[in-house]
Amino acid sequence: MANCQNSNERLFGGAVVLEVADGCPDVKPLEAEWMALAAGTTKGFDFNPNTTTSDADDGGGYVETIVTNSDFTISFDGEVRVKDKLDQYGFGRFTKYFHTEVAARRQPGIWVRLNYGPVEFIGYMNITALNSSGGTNDITPFTTEFKVGDASTIEVNENNSVAVTGVTVTPTTSTGTAGGTSTFTVNISPTGATNKDFTVATTDATKATATASGNTVTVTRVATGSAQIIINTEDGNFVAVHTVTVT
Repeated sequence: MANCQNSNERLFGGAVVLEVADGCPDVKPLEAEWMALAAGTTKGFDFNPNTTTSDADDGGGYVETIVTNSDFTISFDGEVRVKDKLDQYGFGRFTKYFHTEVAARRQPGIWVRLNYGPVEFIGYMNITALNSSGGTNDITPFTTEFKVGDASTIEVNENNSVAVTGVTVTPTTSTGTAGGTSTFTVNISPTGATNKDFTVATTDATKATATASGNTVTVTRVATGSAQIIINTEDGNFVAVHTVTVT
């Protein structure tokens, strides 16, 4: 059921995320420009180092190996709806972009960002593999791969973000006459979470509306009846509900 606070019925792969952004290699995308490519099932990276050896530099019986360069690669397997979700970059748009660039005799480059445990990879990459096995259902699998397109853009950053683990509201209910207002507080756990952004929605705007300022939500009672104010965290998609009764 929608808006269940303890629901874990998310589409499998929702946490396996690879983000992409349009643009040129000389300008790093803004945070708002990054979008998830699609729901992923597997992701991975390969530095694929190229090495040389020299018998003349033998160090006590073992031939020493020297890394000369690295053909950095990111791979991603996912599942996509036949009709892309609006909050994703989308497989259809991604495929169309690849074709347009190749047809114009340009390298199909795109910014890629991948969180992988304690590190985050960012770089301007070329699309070097793109295929789908098709299917008859609304969701079909696909595979894509990226290789470094501009070496100067490659970053490997330590991922120090703290994930959201839950959300509550205080108080959970309020009652009052039409035309009045009340407030409640949104409490995101843990207190040190990196991304504390959330959205506010009402189930019936003819009964009550709500706006947020910081972690305080102001409810405006409109007409007799009741409505639920839904809080949804951006990180983790956790939900909390405040019920408003208008007398």
